[in-house]
Formats: sequence, C-alpha cells, structure tokens
Amino acid sequence: METSPPDIAPPAGEPDRAPPGPPAGDRHRASPGPAAAPPLQAKGVGGFFVLVMALFGFVGFAAQQFQPALGLLWSEAFVFMLPAGAAAAGSNLRPAPFLRLSPPPRPLHVVLGLGLGGALFLAAGGVMAITTLLLPKALVEAYDLAQLFKGPAWERTAVALVASLAAPLGEEAAFRGYVQSSLRTWLRPWPAVLLGALLFGVMHLDPVRFPAVLLLGVAFGWLTWRTGSLWPAVAAHAANNALGSGIALSGASDPTEQASLGPALAILAMGLALAAPLVLAVLRATPEPPPARGAVALRDPAHPSIRFRFSQVPAAYLAAGIVGMGLLFLLGVFGKPLPATPLAP
Repeated sequence: METSPPDIAPPAGEPDRAPPGPPAGDRHRASPGPAAAPPLQAKGVGGFFVLVMALFGFVGFAAQQFQPALGLLWSEAFVFMLPAGAAAAGSNLRPAPFLRLSPPPRPLHVVLGLGLGGALFLAAGGVMAITTLLLPKALVEAYDLAQLFKGPAWERTAVALVASLAAPLGEEAAFRGYVQSSLRTWLRPWPAVLLGALLFGVMHLDPVRFPAVLLLGVAFGWLTWRTGSLWPAVAAHAANNALGSGIALSGASDPTEQASLGPALAILAMGLALAAPLVLAVLRATPEPPPARGAVALRDPAHPSIRFRFSQVPAAYLAAGIVGMGLLFLLGVFGKPLPATPLAP
C-alpha cells in the first residue's frame, strides 16, 4: 500500500515543514488544486542501484579501459545520466523536477556550492590521508587513480575536463537526483541523505577512497536537500574534482599523499574549518528546505502511480541507449586497450 511522502503527512516532531496549506487533518483528502501532491512512494532504488553497478562494473569499466577520456564520458552519459532519466520517466515522473534539475537554482547557492566543494577537497584529502596510513600499502597502490593521468598530455587534459565537468553532472543526477529523491518519498531527510551517500560510496568500487567519498556524498546530499536543487551539489562536485585533476595535471605532489597522522588531521581540520562558514551561509540562505513533494510531478496525472514500468520509458531513451551501445562498440574497435586497473569516475 502506498502512503504519503514524509513531509506531506509528517509525524510528530518531523523537522521538514511543508508550505502553508490545509490543516493537518485535511492533508490526506483529495484536492483538485495543482499543488496537491500524490500520496506515492518510489520503490525502485534497489533495482536502479543494481543496474548502475552492473553497467559501471562491466560495461563502463571496459569503456574506460579502451580510451580513458572518452570511456569516462561514455560512462557518465550512459551509465548514470541516461538510466536516471529513464528510471524517472518509466516511473511516470517528470525527470527534470524529480532529478532536481529544475527549477533553475539560485546563483548564490551555486557559488556557495563551488566554495564548499573546494573546502571539502581538503577535508576529504585529510580523510584519504588517514585511510592510506591504516590500509596495507599494496592495496593503496592497487587503487591509485594516478593511472588515469599517465597517457599523453592531450589525453590527460581530456580526462581532467571530463572528470571536472561531465562526472559531477552524471553522478549527481543518478545519486542525489534519482536515488535521493526516491528515498525522500518514504524516508526523512537525513536517512535519505546518508543511505544515498552510502550507495554512492559503494558504487566507486574503491575501498581506499570509500571513507572520503562517503564524506563527500553526505555533503552533496545535504546540499541538494537543503537547496532543493541538484546544481549546487554539481558545482561542489565539480570544484572538488577540478582541484584533484589540476594537481594531477600539474605534476605537483598532493599534500595529502604520504602525510603522517598529524598533518593528515591538520588538513582535515582545515577543510572542515573552511567549510563551516559556507554551511552556515547555505543555512541562512535557505531557512526551510523545499518539501520533497516538489520533486514529484507526474507525467500522466490520469494514472497516479509511480511504480516503474518498462513500457512507460519514452522511445527517445531507448533510442539513446541503442546509440550508446553503438558508441561503445566503436570505442572497442578503435580504442587502445590499457592494462586492467580499477579506474573509477
């Protein structure tokens, strides 16, 4: 039986407040007005995550082995972005609002997201430094992402651009967009943010980076929930990736690498100290987060169900998937296979 999202019929003590509307006792009554939210739950998160893991672990990995930059771009488009849109549309939901791509974000939120991403780069770097001190050296070396930046200069630059621009959009659309919005139809904010971040960390298939990625996932999820838009999280993700890619391209040593415990803790503390005023600025700019029901817009209001049905996926998504398979074939034919290494988005 489907029930209302938490912020449509909140239990006592629910911190998420809905906009002014009918009294609490009337919230379950049908309303013909456009603001009425369907009492529905999106339950396809598990299936979506399994699909993304299968695509990334097998097909996306192969694409990146054939050509790192183009393979990574292919993964972001056809492993993350396309399935997220198709899953929303196939659930009778309008993809843009459900993935939090619309309405347009406030410019201030995007600017704060960029700054927060820079601060989080330091904080996550400190966590990464601590993790590498605790794990066996052989494991750390096996998951070294420096493999992505060992090709020709043009290839390294292309990888950096894709990692900084395409990866944030694709991954955020999948995890802070589809996954977190789905979880928010039946979970309170923080459980949805934490569970979405956990799945985001697992997706990377990287035990060395997992704690740092988990921290970033929580921050990006909180930013999306608080602002009601995916774009501030995309900006934060882009800033984080751009800083890491810039260091790799420049050949400079990463200050978080080979750090002892003292400097690692100092880097973590510095990152958190820089993030704190930006978090406060986001809180001041959004005294109340938008309600979850703002993301639930039905494609066909005459059939009020958001249970995924493959028959509801628009033909354009299926055609895009066929194009993606064709592009993957071309990568396999013309790409230059690399040694098998655990590449990740």
